[in-house]
Amino acid sequence: MTDPLSTAGFINEHKIRVLWTDSDPAGINFYGNYFKWMDEAAYYLFKAGGIRWEEWRSRFNALGIPLISAHADFTAPSAFGDELRIISGITEWGTSSFKIVHVFLNKEITAAVGYEKRVFCLGDPTDPSTFRSAPIPREVREGLGGTKD
Repeated sequence: MTDPLSTAGFINEHKIRVLWTDSDPAGINFYGNYFKWMDEAAYYLFKAGGIRWEEWRSRFNALGIPLISAHADFTAPSAFGDELRIISGITEWGTSSFKIVHVFLNKEITAAVGYEKRVFCLGDPTDPSTFRSAPIPREVREGLGGTKD
């Protein structure tokens, strides 16, 4: 398997523990949790790159980076009590959108690889009709390992 993060310029590692509430009666992690954890890992990726989501409005006059697509490939189970390492990075940059890849490791075995596509968005938070994509600010792109142009 090729490294799904090979084109990421900046990566962050985040750890989670599979809890009892994350598991089915057999103690196996419910697949939907991976999507919750991808969102959490994306938050920590941006934070490690110096971009706090809580500051989208004040720093960039932006709504944030809404999710427009997500999927995952599952390759090995995880269960109650397992500690998962989530290694995340942005592997593709567009003008206003980007792709984040999350690799979930259980010990050193890949349990899942998740993909998110997000878009940088402006608009009035009280009026959804004003939401629109916009170019990703240079500061965001550079903080997360994107090109400087």
